[in-house]
Amino acid sequence: MGAQLWLGAEIVTMDSERPRARSLLVRDGVVEYVGSEEQARARARAEGGDAELREARGLAIVPGFNDNHVHAVYMGDNALAVDLAGLDERQVVARLRDRFPSPGRGEIVRAFNWDYPSCPDPRKELLDEAFPRNAVILSQFSGHAQWLNSVALSSIGITRRGGDPRPGPGRPVPCVLRDPDGEPTGVVRDLGDTRLSRRRVLDLFYNPRLRDERLELAFRTFASLGVTSIQDNTWFYPELFSLKRRLREGSLTARMSCWSLGRRWSSTPAIRLGLALGLGDRDWIRPGPVKFFLDGTFSTRNACLSEPFEGERPGSCPDPAAPLGELESLARRGLQGAFHIIGDRGIAIFLDAYEKVLARHPGMVSLRMRIEHAQLVRAEDMSRLRELGVLVSAQPSAMATPVKDEALLGRKRALRAYPYRSLLDSGVQLSFGSDIPGETGCDPIRSIHMAVNREGPERISAEEALRCYTVGSAYAEFMEDRKGMLKEGMLADFAVLSQDLTKVPKERIGDTVVLETVVGGRTVYLRGR
Repeated sequence: MGAQLWLGAEIVTMDSERPRARSLLVRDGVVEYVGSEEQARARARAEGGDAELREARGLAIVPGFNDNHVHAVYMGDNALAVDLAGLDERQVVARLRDRFPSPGRGEIVRAFNWDYPSCPDPRKELLDEAFPRNAVILSQFSGHAQWLNSVALSSIGITRRGGDPRPGPGRPVPCVLRDPDGEPTGVVRDLGDTRLSRRRVLDLFYNPRLRDERLELAFRTFASLGVTSIQDNTWFYPELFSLKRRLREGSLTARMSCWSLGRRWSSTPAIRLGLALGLGDRDWIRPGPVKFFLDGTFSTRNACLSEPFEGERPGSCPDPAAPLGELESLARRGLQGAFHIIGDRGIAIFLDAYEKVLARHPGMVSLRMRIEHAQLVRAEDMSRLRELGVLVSAQPSAMATPVKDEALLGRKRALRAYPYRSLLDSGVQLSFGSDIPGETGCDPIRSIHMAVNREGPERISAEEALRCYTVGSAYAEFMEDRKGMLKEGMLADFAVLSQDLTKVPKERIGDTVVLETVVGGRTVYLRGR
C-alpha cells in the first residue's frame, strides 16, 4: 500500500496534544504525520516523494466513527424484510397480505418494526384470520417483543394453559401477555430461544449466500456513513468465515470486534472457533466481550426502573437476578462483559453485585465491564460507575422518539433519560454507537446532532459527542492505542466531511455529509461513485 498526502484540510484529530491540523501523511495504512502542510510535505519528500497528493480544499477530516454496538447480519436482514413502521394493526395485516399473498406450506411470515404508538393493541386473532395455516412472527422495533399468531404460539408450546418459554442463556425471563382469563394475546416480550428462532439462525448464519448478502448490505451502509469500526454482537461463529474471507480478498471495509452471548459462553463455538481461525488479528477481526441481558426496553415496558412506567403499578416489572455468577466467571477467565441494562434499577442491581465481586477480585477493574444502553441512571450511581471503572456504551439513536419516551416515562424522567451530560461530568467512560437494527438508524452524524440538540439538561457539545464516537468507542474495545485519534502511529481510518461539525452552528450539524471514508489508508466509500 502506498502513501497519501492530504493538504488543506480542517483536521479534528481528537488528540489533546494537537487537536487541530491542516495536513495528514498516510503510509502503509498508518498515520505517519499529522500537522502543518510544510512539515507534511517535507516528510513526504524525505520518504521518496511517492505520496499521492490529495487536496482537501477546506473539507473536514475526523477519525473514523466506531459504532460500539451493532448486529450486522440482522441489520442486513432487516434491510430486505417487510417494514411495518408507522402502521396500525389493520394496515399491518394489509401489508402482510400484499407481500405474502399465498405463502407456501411451512413458510414463516416474517416482518419487523411495528411499534405501540401506531399499533397499540396487537392481537393474534388479526393475524390468524389472514394466515390461518402459517406461522407469523412480527418483531417489534426494539427486537424485545414479538407479535405472533396462533400457529406460531402453538409451535413453541404457548397455550391458554401455560407453556411460557424459559429464558435463554444470558437473557431476561420471557413474558407472555395474556388476557384476564389466561388467553395469550399474541405478544411475547423477550421471547428468547425457540424452535422458530433456531430455524432463522440456521437460515441467516449457516447459509453462506444469505449471510454474505446481508453482511454486504451492512458493510456498504457503514462505509457510506463514515463508520470504520463496528463492535458486532456476533453470536454465531459462521459469520467469522465470511469476515476472514473478506479480509483475505481485501473487501473488508470495517474493522470488527465479535461478541459471544450467554451464560454458557465459556465453551461457545464462537470463542473456540474464533481463536482457531486466528482472531488474534488485532487490527481487523478480534474477540469482543461476552454479552448478558438484565432487562428489556422502554418501548416494551420491561426495562427495570426504580419507579414504574407511566400508568403502571409499582412492581409491574420484576427485578432481574443479580449477575453474581456471571461476574465471578468473567473475573476468573479474565474476560470483558457487556451487560444490557436500560433501567436505573437494573443498573443499581448490577453495581451492587459488581462491588461484591470486585472486592474479591480487585484486578477485575482492568477488564472494563460495560453497561450497554444505560438509558436511565440514578444520580447516586453516577459516581459509582466511575469509581468501579464501569464503562457506559450508549446509543443516541434511541432518542429519536422523545414523544414516545415522555408517554412511557413522564416528562420529568424523560428529560433526564440518556444522561450523557451527567455521565461525562461524573468522569464515566462513555462511548457511542447505534444498536442497529434494535434502533432504526446507524448514522453517527444524525446521532451526534440529536445528542447536541436534544431538549433538557443532558445535552452535550459536538466535540464531546464526536469524542464518544471515536476515542470513547476505541477505549471500550481496548483499542485506544490504535484507533480513535489521528496521530502518528495510529491506524489511518478517517472520514472526510462536508463541514466541521464541531464548528458549525449546532442546528446545522445534521446537514453534514460524508464525502469519503478511508480505512487503513484505502478509500472504501466515495460519494457519487
